[in-house]
Amino acid sequence: MLKHLYLTKYKQAMLKEFNSLIDYKTFEYKEHTNNKKLVLLIWVYADKFDKDGFLTNFKARLVARGDLYKTKEETYAITLVA
Repeated sequence: MLKHLYLTKYKQAMLKEFNSLIDYKTFEYKEHTNNKKLVLLIWVYADKFDKDGFLTNFKARLVARGDLYKTKEETYAITLVA
């Protein structure tokens, strides 16, 4: 992403998303301790185009990496299939 042609536009979109998350009090900063698990995050980018196919908007979303975590139900379902 650091070498992308529209790097500055995506940085603006990231800043807008991050500020809105803070404004809505979606999360708060905490000191990390070794006895607590961290939730890993990833930035997801999207381009928006108008009806003529011209690039009009840049979107950036900060999302949790839920694919890295398994619940007891998922583990149970996997063992039943096997």
